[in-house]
Amino acid sequence: MGTQIGVLISSCRVEISKEALTGKKVGFDAYNLLYALLSSIRHTESWGGHLTDSKGNVTSHLQGLFYRLTDLLTYQISPVFVFDGKPPKFKQEEVAIRKEKKKRAEIKHLEAIELGLKEEALKYAPLTTKITPQIVKDTMTLLEGFGIPYILAEEEAEAQGAYMVKRGIINAMASQDYDTFLFGCETVIRNLIVTRRRRITDQSVPPDLPIEEIKLPNLLKDLNLETQDQLILLALLIGTDYNPGVKGIGPKTALKILQKYKTVENTLDHIKLNYDMKEAFPYEPEILIEYFRKPIINPVIDISFKSPDFSKISDFLIKERGFDATRINRRLSAMEKQQKQISRKRNQRALDSFF
Repeated sequence: MGTQIGVLISSCRVEISKEALTGKKVGFDAYNLLYALLSSIRHTESWGGHLTDSKGNVTSHLQGLFYRLTDLLTYQISPVFVFDGKPPKFKQEEVAIRKEKKKRAEIKHLEAIELGLKEEALKYAPLTTKITPQIVKDTMTLLEGFGIPYILAEEEAEAQGAYMVKRGIINAMASQDYDTFLFGCETVIRNLIVTRRRRITDQSVPPDLPIEEIKLPNLLKDLNLETQDQLILLALLIGTDYNPGVKGIGPKTALKILQKYKTVENTLDHIKLNYDMKEAFPYEPEILIEYFRKPIINPVIDISFKSPDFSKISDFLIKERGFDATRINRRLSAMEKQQKQISRKRNQRALDSFF
């Protein structure tokens, strides 16, 4: 999902370090991350194809996920992965649009290859990304090896994550999108494991973005809004995965309208009198607001963290998926060593503060 409210905020972003998240449980939208990894980690030599093992199994996501998981665990951050369930009925049109875009990208990608236009092929390759059942299965196998729990949402992973934060099951959701706030998520971490499309371009890699923590109350204050319903309506006016937004209204205009008319009711009355509601809202805005406020979630949640099983990780990545044994084992050993160093530093700081 994605909404453009991010361009409107400034003061609510608080830069933090990974050390500040030590000991915290952080949720991740699994499909969102997998799409990012599969889009960014590709072969230049194969004109934008995925990394694969000798049997043709896709391994791009496993490579990216392995290094990100070891990094999180090094800092003793406890990740929880949330997988999407079935898409809500409001999202069916958006899903259809995405499928059509993917088909067009696949055609453009193949045409570029046939014409020998490598740069063109590399441009369209990420847009053809698909998540197969095998990719999901392999992801879950790797998570199990690391002892990392995963949750199956009823519908939207972001809604499930927001619920888990509100219930205190996890401390925050890690996301580049702001839609998680629309479901009432109280804390969102941005830029924690950002992916970049550096493997299929010759461009220099920009410096890492700072990790940001945003709290929902601070976000509302930054936007000069009072309620979550106002925030939801702001996003709906701009456009979400459930509606295209109001034609002629951009983020800044939408915020000015909400700040002027204050309540959801008064704002909608103004919109109905002056704009095309039918085109902007395939479903009544009140229905969409209610869904964001009370989404369908999985209330039965069992989160149990275990210690990483190095032999299980190695057997899967090295023996089954053909990863280089030296690199995998070296990374796992470094993770374990750095974990101990961080633990010693934390204990020393705690001892110093005691005296």
